Amino acid sequence: MSDRYSLPLWKARVCRWAGIAFILVAALWGLAATAQAIVPGWTLSCSDERGCRQSADLIRLLPAREQVAVRDHPAAEAHLAAHAARPAVRMGLAALTLLDEGLLVFLFLAVGLTLLRLGKRGEHVLVRALPWLKRGAFAAMLWAVAQPLTDSLRAMLLFPGTPSGASWFVGIDLTVAGPALLFAVAAYATTWALEAGICAERDLADFI
Repeated sequence: MSDRYSLPLWKARVCRWAGIAFILVAALWGLAATAQAIVPGWTLSCSDERGCRQSADLIRLLPAREQVAVRDHPAAEAHLAAHAARPAVRMGLAALTLLDEGLLVFLFLAVGLTLLRLGKRGEHVLVRALPWLKRGAFAAMLWAVAQPLTDSLRAMLLFPGTPSGASWFVGIDLTVAGPALLFAVAAYATTWALEAGICAERDLADFI
């Protein structure tokens, strides 16, 4: 049995370029996540008229209802900024950002490495590529579960600095987490099935 796997030349080239693109996105996303961990609420927006501008808006880290309450009170934004500047709060926000965004960075990196390996020629290409796809799918599952948790914890960390004061908050948006989790499970199951099929073919070849 041969483990050789090769795509047509142009398809292999597309896979490699797509893999490089995903790795670049992972690198840029990682830089943005680091900036957000250092400066809570950091964003970078670009437009034709203004070019690229960076800003920091703590209020956007709050749930929509609380954002309105903060913007309606003149002194509330300054109070929120003072609360977020406390070392414990700042460290908590940074940890939540790195957890949430770090899983996405790893997902993009894993997909990129998968595509790079699929674009190569030779033996054991699928064997080298599929584990990275499975790792990416697992990271996506973790993100789908962690994202509602990090959103809730982030809001509860900031609530003491808002007019509403400290309170419990559970934020679950199934329109985001639900489909992401289903697609991740499907990708993981598909990868697992392909790996099992390759192992079964090898066992059969050895037996014959």
